[in-house]
Amino acid sequence: MSRSLRAYKRWMKSHGFVYSDALEFVDSIDSGISVRALCDLKEGDLVATIPKSSCLTIRTSGISSVIEDAGLGGFLGLAMALMYERSLGAASPWEGYLQLLPERECVPLVWSLEEVDKLLVGTELHKIIIEDKKFLYEDWKE
Repeated sequence: MSRSLRAYKRWMKSHGFVYSDALEFVDSIDSGISVRALCDLKEGDLVATIPKSSCLTIRTSGISSVIEDAGLGGFLGLAMALMYERSLGAASPWEGYLQLLPERECVPLVWSLEEVDKLLVGTELHKIIIEDKKFLYEDWKE
C-alpha cells in the first residue's frame, strides 16, 4: 500500500468515514486509487457512511463566503473551492483527500475545440461538450 493511500485511510478515519470490510482500496500506477468490492454486493447493502461535513463542497470550503458573495454555484463554485483548498496544502481540512487527486484530468471538456471536433464528431458527447464550452466561456466572461 502506498504512502498516499495510507494517509488517505488515516484521513478518512479521522473524519468519521466508516466503510465495509467488503471493500478493498487499490493503488495502481496506471489508474490511481480505486475501490473494489471483494464479494458480491446486493442492492441495499451499506458499504460506507460518509459524514456530510467531510465532503468538500462550496458550503464546507474555507472560502464559502467569497464564493457565495460572488454568486458562483455548480461546477464553477466547486472549482473555486477546490483551488482554494489545494492552495492551503497541509492546512486544508481536505489535504488527505486532495493529495490523491491528479493535478489535472484529461476530460473532453478541457480538450481544444479541434480535438473535440476530431475525436467526438457525430456523437452525443460532441454536442454536449460544445455547449458546455460555451457556458464555461460565458462564466469566464462574467
